[in-house]
Amino acid sequence: MPALAAIAILALAAADPAGGQDAAWLVDELEALYPDRDPAPEQVAGPEIRSDTARGTIAGVHLLLRRRTAGEVAVRVEGLPTALAAGLRWYRLVDVPVEENTGLGSRTEQFEGKVNPFVIRRAPFRVFEALAPARPPLAAPAGRSAWRLEVAVPAAAEPGEHLVRLRLGGLPELRWRLVVHQAVVPPPGRNTLQVTNWWSPATIAERHGLEPWSEAHWAMIARYAALMARGRQNTFWIRCGDVFAPAADGAIRFRRDRFERLVGTFRAAGLWWIEGSPLAHRPGGDWSKEWLELNVAGVPATGPEGRAALAAMLGPLRACLEENGWLDAWLQHLADEPTDTNAADYRRLAAVVRELLPGVPIVEATMSRELVGAVDVWCPQVQEYQRHRSFFAERRAAGDRLWTYTCLVPGGPWVNRLLDQERVRQVAIGWGAAKYRLDGFLHWGFNHWQADPFERSVVDHPAQPGTKNKLPAGDTHVVYPGPDGPWSGQRFEAQRIGLEDRELLERLRARDPAACERILGEVFRSYDDTARDVASWRAARRELLAALDRE
Repeated sequence: MPALAAIAILALAAADPAGGQDAAWLVDELEALYPDRDPAPEQVAGPEIRSDTARGTIAGVHLLLRRRTAGEVAVRVEGLPTALAAGLRWYRLVDVPVEENTGLGSRTEQFEGKVNPFVIRRAPFRVFEALAPARPPLAAPAGRSAWRLEVAVPAAAEPGEHLVRLRLGGLPELRWRLVVHQAVVPPPGRNTLQVTNWWSPATIAERHGLEPWSEAHWAMIARYAALMARGRQNTFWIRCGDVFAPAADGAIRFRRDRFERLVGTFRAAGLWWIEGSPLAHRPGGDWSKEWLELNVAGVPATGPEGRAALAAMLGPLRACLEENGWLDAWLQHLADEPTDTNAADYRRLAAVVRELLPGVPIVEATMSRELVGAVDVWCPQVQEYQRHRSFFAERRAAGDRLWTYTCLVPGGPWVNRLLDQERVRQVAIGWGAAKYRLDGFLHWGFNHWQADPFERSVVDHPAQPGTKNKLPAGDTHVVYPGPDGPWSGQRFEAQRIGLEDRELLERLRARDPAACERILGEVFRSYDDTARDVASWRAARRELLAALDRE
């Protein structure tokens, strides 16, 4: 049975949707909305929609409008105290395509030729996803449009219930009960879960029509950094190719000014940890190669030339980090997704890097268990972590740290953040981190658009273009290039919500471990067994917040 059939949309209908007249619904912010569908009558609840939230977070609700003709819709929002009204924001939800469904194992269904029943809807379809800043009156087109009303709840806000009334022109009043609880979620920083989304300055420049590294480009990068911080990202990578470059004489130049400005830009936005991007790669992308090649110098990573190039790069880098007081925030990748095949060369590379950057942790996205002693921060895909939990428990007992990641893998029922999956699955990223006491989460696709993301969501795998090997819908990105700056996406917002929950769960664990585990089990049992209906998550979150209220 398609997963959509099990979703209970919490909504308030302002008019009978059976006819052709104008109508409006308030819908939970984690429900999928479509430009070609109303909520089904059996999915509509009332008489009001309720959101329970902690302080220091963002609470939101979505408005679906259906109109016979285009026009402006006047909106009045009543019932918010001044402290909350100051943080009120409107967004228009922009729809994007899902051309193919995610595969049962990975990629898209055509890769293995198997139907994946764990999707919200059969492709092709369009789903409301990107958050375009807006303000009333709402310029609603004919047909269906979706809108987001959100409230930033300050950490110092008074706990209490607020009945928010929305008056929409001639339509009946809509009501949103916003319940602010006592718990406070701390802002992202050094001591919150390490979260990184790999970003691309090149695609920022390309999609916004900016000269790379111009002042306008720097200003736009700062806006993307601010969006990362909104999503509770506290870790940012710096790509080798952006700060190291071969010089005419064959030496390698360190662009220190650019490096320091990049770090300063993200630190100013509130991000703390710094990742050095991978130093090496498989030659020619060949997974059968047993040796690694340096990205910048293009020479074998562990040969004499490679060692000299690494010294030329990492020596100035270390000096810069030490002089700025950033050395304790640095983590270093060596070669993305090393395998058993190249594990021996990876270990040799790790030994060299440890000589040049003593004390700097080596972090790696890898499923290989042959790298003991070469990796300090393990980052397996979620399904590999679950399959080998005993191994990773041993590594943690030995003092290593543990992140997880997702990408075009896994599909099916597994937690991931693809466009044809329930938004509660993105929330589950934070719940999984709490369940397994993880140290971090990584995803490669912040803004790696390979096409116009408003018109194309499934793209070729760059290693095998023109084949059945596709990147599934939304794998390359969770944010969007708006005309004046970055737009968040619903999946990014859902992940943020789950990361907020993780902070609350850890607080409850410190006070009442049994209660924490019980509430966790209502939403997250394993990475392929999570609640995928919004009502179950809402009930568990309400229980979590109530438990913290009793502190």
